[in-house]
Amino acid sequence: MPRLSTEHHMFIQTIAARRIVTSREAKELFSQCADVAGKRYDVEKELRDQVALMNSSLSTLFLEIRHGTCEVTGQRFYCFVNTQEDESSKLCTNYTALDFSFFRKIIEQMVTSGESPGSLESTDCLTLCNSLPEGKKMTYVHAKGLLRGWVSEKWLIEDRANNSFQLGPRVTIELSQYIQSVYSDHVTNCQLCGKLCLYGSHCEGSDCEAKFHEHCKQKLCNGSVSVRCPRCKVQWS
Repeated sequence: MPRLSTEHHMFIQTIAARRIVTSREAKELFSQCADVAGKRYDVEKELRDQVALMNSSLSTLFLEIRHGTCEVTGQRFYCFVNTQEDESSKLCTNYTALDFSFFRKIIEQMVTSGESPGSLESTDCLTLCNSLPEGKKMTYVHAKGLLRGWVSEKWLIEDRANNSFQLGPRVTIELSQYIQSVYSDHVTNCQLCGKLCLYGSHCEGSDCEAKFHEHCKQKLCNGSVSVRCPRCKVQWS
């Protein structure tokens, strides 16, 4: 097993405390840690390799620094994840079982909604606190506080313009396996990257069911005059 240096330990401690950081923040953090340790790295090229090095040691502790892209904003993140926990219970480390039941209801409604998948109006979110398991109730005040906290922690994204909430980057990075397992009839994967795809667009072919993340589709179309669906080969307009 490769031996980690001072800058690696400092970076792990920092990201473990923050839980999730943007790709830009991760690069800045690692550069700062390297400066303290008297090292120099080209973080634009080497960060992923250094994270892989750290993960080789973290894996023995059932931990991982996982990277992913927010489907809503296209922004990249690095997230500190406990891989040993059941996917559906990760949120319970900071919240009660009842809080998580509320969160799970929100995920269920967002994923299974036929009209606007991946999105739920604020009032509908709050109403869900009245339909928790075993007839348990939650006050609107407590539910509002949870929603604010989950937005702050990037479990949810608040769309104030449309008075609604969407699933944040921590859900797609940490809970994708849970969502794919529980809601397999309602979700699909991106045809390009193979990861969970909730907010993407479908192929323009009438008989093609392929779906793509917007950020993956942009990479495919970048600089290309003619682009075809990688699945059905239909040319996109």
